[in-house]
Amino acid sequence: MFRFLSKSLVLDSCNRGNLSVHKELSYFLENPSILSCLRYFSSLNTDDTKEHSFTVSYLMNKCGFSLKSALEVSKQVHFEFPDKPDSVLEVFKNHSFSKDHILKLVRKHPSVLLSKPHKTLLPKLEFFQSKGISSPNVIKIVSSNPKIFRYSLENQLVPAFDFFENFLRSDAMASKAINISPYILCSNVGKMTRIVDVLRDIGVPKKNIALLVRYKPSIMISNLESFKKLIQEVTLMGFHPSKSQFVLAITVLKSMSTSTWEKKLDVRRRWGLSEEEILAAFVKNPCFMALSEEKIMGVMDLFVNKLGWESSFLAKNPTISSYSLEKRLFPRALVFEFLVSKGLIEKSFRNAAFFYAPENQFQQRFIDQHAESTQILKFYKEKLNLSSVVKSSTF
Repeated sequence: MFRFLSKSLVLDSCNRGNLSVHKELSYFLENPSILSCLRYFSSLNTDDTKEHSFTVSYLMNKCGFSLKSALEVSKQVHFEFPDKPDSVLEVFKNHSFSKDHILKLVRKHPSVLLSKPHKTLLPKLEFFQSKGISSPNVIKIVSSNPKIFRYSLENQLVPAFDFFENFLRSDAMASKAINISPYILCSNVGKMTRIVDVLRDIGVPKKNIALLVRYKPSIMISNLESFKKLIQEVTLMGFHPSKSQFVLAITVLKSMSTSTWEKKLDVRRRWGLSEEEILAAFVKNPCFMALSEEKIMGVMDLFVNKLGWESSFLAKNPTISSYSLEKRLFPRALVFEFLVSKGLIEKSFRNAAFFYAPENQFQQRFIDQHAESTQILKFYKEKLNLSSVVKSSTF
C-alpha cells in the first residue's frame, strides 16, 4: 500500500513539481499515524486518495482527531500542503489555545484551517484583547462560537460589542455578557435594537433593560413575536414594567419550557401551596420559580417536616428559598431548635429575619441578647463548619 501511495505521489509530480511531492511525502513519513490512514485509503481510488489522505493525516497528527473524526471533517475541508493550516494553528497556540481547544474549534468550524491569519484571525483576537477580555475568556468565546471568524470585524463584531457596551456602560460588563452568550456577537444589531424598542415602549427603564441584558444577554436575539407574547404573559401575571422584577420574570420564564414550569408548580402544590400563593411568591421574587426541583424539595422538607413551619410562610417570604441550605438554612434551623430546647424562644416563633439577616445582624438579634450567648454562638459556629450539615440527623 505504501508503494502504491508513493507511486501516485511521484506520478503526480508532472503537475506539481518534484519538490512539492517530496515535501508531501516527507510529511507522511514523519507522522506514524499515517499507517492507519493508508489502510483506509487502500479501499479508495487514486483520485480520492490524492484529495483526502493528506488532510486526514494532518487532522490526526496536528489537531488530535481520531481517524473517524478526521475522515468526517475531510469531507468539508481539504488541503495538500501544511503551510496554511500550520500558520492558523500557530496563531491559536500563540494565544494560549490548548490542543483540546483547537480540536473543539476545528471540529465545529473546519474551514478555519484555511483562514488567512493576518486578515481573518489576528484582528479579531486582538480586538477582544483590546476590550479587556482575558485570554481564558477569549478562548471560551472562540471555542464556543468559532464561526465568529466568518463575520466582518468592522461591520458586525464592533457594532455588536458597542451595542452591549452602550447598555452596560463598560467594556468589562459587555465582555461578561458576551462570555455568557458568545453567539450574541454574531447577531443582527437591528433585530436587537427592536427588542430594546419593545421594552422601552411599555415603560421598562433603561437601567432595567441593562439588568436584563446582564442576566440573560441571549434574550436580545429572541424572535420578536415570541418576545412580545412573553411580555404579555409577564404583564398578566401582575408584574409592572417599571419594576426590576419584570425583567427578572422574563429571564426566568425564558429559561424554561412550559412543561418545566408545570413541574415546578406541581412540586409546590404537593407541599400544600395553592397556585395563587405560588404566583404571588413569584411576583415578589421571580427567583422563587427558578430553583431546581431538588432545591425546592430540600427547603420544603427542612421547614415543613423538620421545623414544623407552614409552607405558606415560604410563599410569603420567597427569598428564603434561594439561600444555601448548607451555608445558611440548615445551620440557622439548628440554632432555632437549640433556642427552643433551652426555652429561649417559643416553638411558634416565626420571623423571616431569622433567615434573612446577614451574619452580624443575625448574631446581634438572635444570639447576643441571651445570657447563654457564648454557648449558642459556639454551637452555631460548629454547625457552620460542618460540611455534612445537610445530612445531619439532629432534627
